Amino acid sequence: MKVKNWTGWEPEWLKLTEHYLDAPAVPGAYLICADRAIHRAVGVDDNGVLTIGESDNLRRRLAAFVRCAKNPGAAGHMAGWRFNYAAFEKVFPLETLWVSWHPTVDKATAYAKEGEMLALYLAEHYELPPLNYKFNWPKLEG
Repeated sequence: MKVKNWTGWEPEWLKLTEHYLDAPAVPGAYLICADRAIHRAVGVDDNGVLTIGESDNLRRRLAAFVRCAKNPGAAGHMAGWRFNYAAFEKVFPLETLWVSWHPTVDKATAYAKEGEMLALYLAEHYELPPLNYKFNWPKLEG
């Protein structure tokens, strides 16, 4: 993803399973990535983005992803559920995933940041990340 401005994102990628509970309990957007590039419909995603999300509580949301990714049928995070159901673990072991988050002042700003990141991804690869199933259409300025 050709992100022009990484300001506000954690400065380094963190191992998801080791650091998801270190996420602040505040609103924000997050990226969960594989440990390698992923070929997409158009081009290669060098960041290996598996999902882009947002929440009113980053720590709780990332914990829900990990719980659903580890436990068949667990509810509470659709991308985590899809990770488990589609057996992504076979190709992208949970322990190898990376996370970065962008705290925001409120949920509306987190939703807007998620939309911005999804729009950048869609513009580059002509599809959503593998575990995303919806696109919150951002307001696009003409």
